[in-house]
Amino acid sequence: MYVTMEQARVEIRNRWNDLSLHRRVREYVGDVPAFFRSEPRAVLARHLATPNHECFRFAEAAGKTGLKPLCSEYTGDKFCTQNPDKLLLGKMTFFHGKGRNNGDKSTSHKVIDINMSNRKPLSTITTQWGEDFVGFHHRLLATRLPGIETGDSTDWLRSMGGKPDQFWHRHLALYVCHGILFENFHTDGHEATFTRDIIQPAMNRIENHFGIKPLVVPLVPVDREREPYWSWYPAHLEQEITSSQPRPAAHRGRVRPSNRPTQSAGERHGG
Repeated sequence: MYVTMEQARVEIRNRWNDLSLHRRVREYVGDVPAFFRSEPRAVLARHLATPNHECFRFAEAAGKTGLKPLCSEYTGDKFCTQNPDKLLLGKMTFFHGKGRNNGDKSTSHKVIDINMSNRKPLSTITTQWGEDFVGFHHRLLATRLPGIETGDSTDWLRSMGGKPDQFWHRHLALYVCHGILFENFHTDGHEATFTRDIIQPAMNRIENHFGIKPLVVPLVPVDREREPYWSWYPAHLEQEITSSQPRPAAHRGRVRPSNRPTQSAGERHGG
């Protein structure tokens, strides 16, 4: 399913210069998103770009490829309290290291009204202090990881059908020659069904059609991919929340252990 970083780094240069391959990808997906047209990109696909630990990891990995990093977003998708990844955008968790028993220490802060925001498009939500929700996460990203460009793929994904089983094979086709996707597709736990039913058939479909694999590199170590740490934020970012929230200190998050699972790629982008 994956290729190594070194394989991807070499392959993307060769494939980008293959004009016939570009033509075949255009025929397969239709209109290629504008941010993929001028040069190959290192890509993280998420509902909303935000500077959590996996994004810092992505920035580091993208630097090793020599490609400009891009976070492809789906901000037109709806916020859902049952989706762990979306929930963590609205209730941000900050990592404070390990406790005495080697458990994770964390604090959480609600940056939006969770219940009132449920089923609303991410792009229409505002924070509890009145800031645009998408703009808030972008502001944090710009201050901590200014080299990462964001690109909203909402219109393109909707034109592909808007649902994971309709767009994922076309989305993966972009990584035949337009870029390298950094992602982890879990093969065990509750995410295994998504990988088996959506991702693996899409991978097979692309490889059968083009005769080559899409360039997908694991974002985080496979043996650590299920750790909640990756979806949490560095502790130093917590001050950005506490300084914005108009509420008493007594209501702010408290440090506590947590064992919440990470999310699948389906939940992260279009699930």
